[in-house]
Amino acid sequence: MKLPLLLFVSILGLASHAAQAADLVLATAGKCEYQIVLPDAHPSPAVGEGLQQTARLLQVAFQANGFQVPVVAEGKREIGKPAIYLGSTDFAHQQKIDFTKLTGWGYVHKVAGRDVIIAGRDESSPAKPVQDRRPTWDRIGTAKGVVDFLRQYVGTRFLYPDLGPYAPITAAAKIDLLQSPAFEFLPMPTIAVPAELDLTKIPLIEFNTAHPARGSFYDIANNRFPLVDAIFGGHTYERAIPREQYRESHPEYFALIGGQRTGNGTGNAQYCISNPEVQELFYQDLIVSIDRGFNSVDLGQPDGFRACQCESCAKLYDTGNDWGEKLWILHRRLAERVNEARPGKLVTMMSYIQTEHPPKSFQKFPPNTRILLTGTNDEDIAPWRSHEVPAGYSSYIYNWCPNLGTRYTPMRTPRYVETQVRRLSRNKFQSIYRDGTGDLFGLEGPVYYTMGRMFDDPENLQAKLLVHEFCGAAFGKSAPSMLAFYDQLYHGIELYSEFLGTRNPAWSYQNIYGQRRKFLTDPFQFLGFLYTPNLLGSLETQLAQAEKNANSEKVKIRLAAVRREFDYLKALAKVVHLHHAYQAQPDLASRDRLLTAIDARNAFVDSLFDAGGSRPKPAMSWAFVMFPPLGHDAKHLRLAHDGYQEPYANSPMNWDTKAMRLAPLPGAKRLTVSMQKNEVTLDSPHWKQATKHDLLRLPVGASANPTAAVRAMSDAAHLYLRIEADRPVGAADQETFDIYLAPPSGREVTYRFTVGLKSDSKQEAANGFNSDLLDPRYGRFDPDWNGDWKYEAKLDSENSKWIGLLTIPFKTLSVEPPTAGTFWRGNFGRTHVASMERVERALWSASVGTKVLDDRNDFGELVFEAAVEAGETNPMQPAKSANHALRELREQLYTTSFEIPADWKKLADTQALPAEGWLFRADPLEIGLKEAWQRAEFVTSDWLPLRVPSFWAENEAVGKYVGYGWQRTTFEVPQAGKGRSVRLLFGSVDEQAWVYLNGHLIGEHTEKSTRKSLNELWEEPFAIDLPAEHLNQTKPNVLTIRIHNSLANGGIWRPVLLQSVPAK
Repeated sequence: MKLPLLLFVSILGLASHAAQAADLVLATAGKCEYQIVLPDAHPSPAVGEGLQQTARLLQVAFQANGFQVPVVAEGKREIGKPAIYLGSTDFAHQQKIDFTKLTGWGYVHKVAGRDVIIAGRDESSPAKPVQDRRPTWDRIGTAKGVVDFLRQYVGTRFLYPDLGPYAPITAAAKIDLLQSPAFEFLPMPTIAVPAELDLTKIPLIEFNTAHPARGSFYDIANNRFPLVDAIFGGHTYERAIPREQYRESHPEYFALIGGQRTGNGTGNAQYCISNPEVQELFYQDLIVSIDRGFNSVDLGQPDGFRACQCESCAKLYDTGNDWGEKLWILHRRLAERVNEARPGKLVTMMSYIQTEHPPKSFQKFPPNTRILLTGTNDEDIAPWRSHEVPAGYSSYIYNWCPNLGTRYTPMRTPRYVETQVRRLSRNKFQSIYRDGTGDLFGLEGPVYYTMGRMFDDPENLQAKLLVHEFCGAAFGKSAPSMLAFYDQLYHGIELYSEFLGTRNPAWSYQNIYGQRRKFLTDPFQFLGFLYTPNLLGSLETQLAQAEKNANSEKVKIRLAAVRREFDYLKALAKVVHLHHAYQAQPDLASRDRLLTAIDARNAFVDSLFDAGGSRPKPAMSWAFVMFPPLGHDAKHLRLAHDGYQEPYANSPMNWDTKAMRLAPLPGAKRLTVSMQKNEVTLDSPHWKQATKHDLLRLPVGASANPTAAVRAMSDAAHLYLRIEADRPVGAADQETFDIYLAPPSGREVTYRFTVGLKSDSKQEAANGFNSDLLDPRYGRFDPDWNGDWKYEAKLDSENSKWIGLLTIPFKTLSVEPPTAGTFWRGNFGRTHVASMERVERALWSASVGTKVLDDRNDFGELVFEAAVEAGETNPMQPAKSANHALRELREQLYTTSFEIPADWKKLADTQALPAEGWLFRADPLEIGLKEAWQRAEFVTSDWLPLRVPSFWAENEAVGKYVGYGWQRTTFEVPQAGKGRSVRLLFGSVDEQAWVYLNGHLIGEHTEKSTRKSLNELWEEPFAIDLPAEHLNQTKPNVLTIRIHNSLANGGIWRPVLLQSVPAK
């Protein structure tokens, strides 16, 4: 502890600039001769008021040290008396201050004789706002010069925001700058500046903002500049071509997907980018924005981009299916046009998902181009070092975008932001948008301060010095305890800050099957790991000691801000730890302790707000309430709403504790699926033997009377679900029944089937196929998933019943038919619209805290059981092996669909390759290509014999295998094929296939080659021509197929035919 304490003491007593012999003394011994002089004229009243408040801040800083300094207009200054001139005064111009050379928030500090000049660009926003609710900001560059001057020479520390969001510095007129806890004025008995001071400084960044935007003295001092004359957003296509304006008059502007133009589609609009008129509208959007006064405009494809499937887009720029390259070329050409039409104006192109990687076809961008990178780690920046980006980079940073934590718990540390700022500076990042603003000024105040100050001099400033500078100024005699508090807190979260946070190295990974997964999936596991009882206890000790030692009113106010946020954190963590105890031993005592903690947490949250829970109670002496953040009500702090990577809405944080105290302890819910031999219909007599499972009203305990039920059966190819629901007289058409199915498939996929009162009222969606963490569809049900299934509905008016049957093929779910004893997870929910004001929901498997229908944590089990009738043997009887069941499944699929396509049966000179003589080898390490297993002479003595057709999983020696596998056989060209073209006809390969003849790749049936999904490929017939130059006419040919199976059974499961093509 000796070194940190010595460091702290040295900084606490350090004057910002100790007077030297060659210095110009502005004030000393309680006297000051200076006056603060403002320009006589201003660009606008708002700019004038901003300068007036800037002068007042300078005046107050002198006053805090006992010096009285008047503020006057230049025309009314006292002649012969030295002055500190602010802004574009006549005196500044006489001293040859060249304001045209100042860019952005740049400023000048200059001593001229006994006078001092502090001047920057003071101007009204040159741009008209894009949205009224997000106005642009005036730039008071002189304010940046003043706050830096005060820190450097007058001992002023800008520790916390002095104004709330959206408030410019003109709003400082309403606050007492001297008493504000946002600032600390360190004792300065003498205020002096270097006599030869002549400094021009241009800040490293043009803006550093977030939503909601801020522009107070604190923000300007800490390089958190608001947007003035730049547009930042990225997704611009729909701004250029609004769907509402063009979808009817120009449907051709929108992407062709699945044979239809998407102007009337859901989600973000998608566009046909090869259309010249579309490209022209993109260009005009950029020009219009520049002509509104913006110096920098943005350009980027829609979020959730989907490629147009028209022929022109396929041919665009000759890039094939490389849509990232198409977009880069298009955007570069647009920037080139802007550079010609509006020289000096910048275009910021977005590097995002499709354009995540740099372009391949060119390395130099136009001189007006800046690239917006959404990843700013070393590995994100490295690919760009070979490209020339003249205007540098802009960035989103995700420091305060929580990854399973909450936005109300700390996320980053001084160590992290120190490294980050240096990395951004070294790589020419010019502007920053914080995706997640960071609103914990109590727990993360030193982090925000460190990050802001590091931009003043990234290579020479250090986080350890800045944290001590912050604590020494903010907490006085309590600083040692607060240093210990913050050191322990940041050590506790360093693992998250460096590795587990959003866009950090351990945000996600690829498992051994190549699937992208997140390291963190359970928010309670995460919070319990970070905020251990030991850590929280130690933090409480340090904070209590700091409160005891507080030696001024300002220090007490600042500590109260820390206390408020820390108490929230403690209450949250206590619920987490007690829930873990309840899970380990779910008895009444542990549940009562948990429910008491939830009630206490809720009471604490309520204490922060008025009776309505929407308006935070005022915080003492602050100009605004820092915590809870602006716009956040009690429901937000209770985590009642799910946010991006904040899955808390259906967690214990929102349990109905009153109802749960009265409820029995939960047990597992299980539904039996009766397995049948034959096809099942809505009126099959077997339904009478199928177990009925009731749905109960939500919340649990609201009503004991079931309003709906479900029964389940299956055959070799389908799952059948029979729903039965009360239908009150006059029931609305919005009546729905939801089925959620999560079969074990090797990936976390949930399917949702929604049906209504009519047979044509059916929808489907899937959650889990999208693995792109940045895609807005990630983690949500995607309605673009289309499944093949049937629904039949019947209304029983006499009994006021609604009855329906869902028939869902197992192949639609990409799984093999279950055998007896197999279990799936799932749930069944019913939504009844009783009136516009009252919507009732019922669910089969629910807990007391359940509020939504689709929470996977509530899913029950669907258990498949064989149904055996007297005198019959069930073909899926457990006594029969799973392999046998798979063989029967395959044969069942032959009868219900096909074994050999009908048109193939009509082909002449066709013969099936023998079922025997095939070999198989698994390739889990994917070394087959490297070792050239396809070579005709490759030794196959250790390969396994395998019949074709068959699923891999049918064969006991292979089992359920996911990955790459190789199959191999030999054949001779039949007599009918001598001198003729020969081809192979594959009935189906599950899933993707690469075909080799005598060691040569001759064709493939893959996602890439067909542009089809695996759900289509696995059962689709295809043909491969055998090139004459690789075909042996007189001796055996070696046929090798490399197969990739990612989900189900794998293998060549329909016959392979050899056809001698008739001569033309």
